Amino acid sequence: MNMKADNDALFAPLDLGSGLVLPNRVVLAPCTRNRATPELGPSAGAAAYYAQRAQAGLLITEAILVTPEAQGYLDTPGLFANSHVSGWRQVCDAVHAEGGRIFAQLWHTGRIAHSHWAKVQPVAPSAVLDPVLRRQAGGVELYNEMPRALGAQEIPGVIDLFRQAAQRAHAAGFDGIEIHGANGYLIEQFLRQHTNRRDDAWGADLPGRLRFALAVTQACVEVWGPHRVGLRLSAWPDFGEMRWSEGDNETYIALLQQVAGLQLAYVHTGITQDSPREQIDGTPSAFLRRHWPGVLIGNGGHTPETALQHLQAGDFDLVSFGRSFIANPDLVTRLREGLALRPYHHDVLKALA
Repeated sequence: MNMKADNDALFAPLDLGSGLVLPNRVVLAPCTRNRATPELGPSAGAAAYYAQRAQAGLLITEAILVTPEAQGYLDTPGLFANSHVSGWRQVCDAVHAEGGRIFAQLWHTGRIAHSHWAKVQPVAPSAVLDPVLRRQAGGVELYNEMPRALGAQEIPGVIDLFRQAAQRAHAAGFDGIEIHGANGYLIEQFLRQHTNRRDDAWGADLPGRLRFALAVTQACVEVWGPHRVGLRLSAWPDFGEMRWSEGDNETYIALLQQVAGLQLAYVHTGITQDSPREQIDGTPSAFLRRHWPGVLIGNGGHTPETALQHLQAGDFDLVSFGRSFIANPDLVTRLREGLALRPYHHDVLKALA
């Protein structure tokens, strides 16, 4: 395929609403950088890192913690303290100076948190443990820990953590936020029957399993208004020791139907091996496309060629690149000019600011 000749679909503008027009369909996927300061603010080099990639239609930050008690990985940043706002404002200012647009991805890891960093037992909808060895940076080897089931009286406070982080993101100058509801983290833990075995209003039935995700989304929309909040979802449980159960499809279909009325900016497919799954009648991206009427961001190891094919076919409206964007800060230029991409390999992470 002659990318330079045929890439109009990648470089068509897209109006997300509320005055936010993306100049192209290329998105920087949220990529954990493990570069936070000791206070869990963004690193000194974060502004340069994101500004280098500002030609994208939209940048989505690395996942940002809404509480230190959700930390499950080395040096992941937060927006749970007012002291974090100034660091993220520098990032936003640098991106805007280059003409870019940037959303903050807000994150609670739930049972994937670890007391090695969080200093407390992880929390989840239910006390469900899938014991897997996680190999972390710095040679530390840690197993998943048994989470503590959240008390019903605690859950509104967790929702408020997202609201407060959304407010701080607004104060920092972001253009919007993405709620991380994918990849086996807390919101997905509430949605899936494997990890939500509650018998109360937060999980006893389909409306109960939806309740947390809907409450978090509504809280963030109340802060940001229409078309400035995105939602990342895993239609298939590829990550975080999640498992598919009968009835999960109905949960996700109902969720998509209900958030459709909230005027979200988009839905973003979670990390996925986007191959056909008999249980969801097609690929995870195709499942979301069938049931989500709004803007859809496709993700999952796309090459420039596959991204263009899917955009031209209408399978999704935007495409997010992770590893390709890490290895190629000038990815947008390379796509526009049909230039070869530098290959990603683990050593490129050492060069990140």
